[in-house]
Amino acid sequence: MKIFLTLSKISAAVLLLLLGACDSDESKDTSSLIFKFTAKAEDELLVFGSKKYTTPLQQSITIERLDFYLSNIQIKDAKSDTYYSEPDSYRLLSFDQDQATVTFMVENIPADFEISEIKMAIGVDSEANTSIDHVGDLDPTNGMAWDWNTGYKFLSLEGRYFDGNNELGQEIKMHIGTDKNYAPVSLTFDEPFKIVGAFTLVYAVDALAPFGTVDLEEGTVFMNDERGDQVALDYRNHLLLIEETFGFVK
Repeated sequence: MKIFLTLSKISAAVLLLLLGACDSDESKDTSSLIFKFTAKAEDELLVFGSKKYTTPLQQSITIERLDFYLSNIQIKDAKSDTYYSEPDSYRLLSFDQDQATVTFMVENIPADFEISEIKMAIGVDSEANTSIDHVGDLDPTNGMAWDWNTGYKFLSLEGRYFDGNNELGQEIKMHIGTDKNYAPVSLTFDEPFKIVGAFTLVYAVDALAPFGTVDLEEGTVFMNDERGDQVALDYRNHLLLIEETFGFVK
């Protein structure tokens, strides 16, 4: 059975998976980290559209797609107490029935770093959220920009809610944004390590996390209001989970 651990308290011994040999083209002065995210529910690979899941409030739903932004990835060196910041660090992660896993690589990390912490955030920081410079994945054609205001949806989840009386169910629409819902998360390591070879951080994306405390009987559309804020509180500490892996740590 898979075991999931929250981001805040992680043992380094289970975090890193050695996938392959070093990239021969990679600079000797820099290294890379691979980030892999898989959409899951109830500890299993998420089945989009057709499979019904039960929320923490025992309500029946299906999930058709899930999109969210990760931003401002920073990697800390324990020796110098400094961070490497990925340039234009705005990553859109999109999951649906055709794509259950998203992988990307953060490059040009100083090779001599002894990594003790990785920071990132769910959402888009206020500076980029009010800017028309569409760096990284902040392209309005990605469907995550508001069409009535400047800024971006931090998380977009669509599905259906089944209350027992309607076989077709009601549409669920979660479009969550605004600066107050920008959610930094941090991953710390018990023992600093250097990158050797092609390391991968393997995350599960818990698609049920946004449903933590919301009652779908009170409505199935969540936008920039108090109910949308509640969705953001529910997912900020539980959306991203590190999966236990057999890894390699130096």
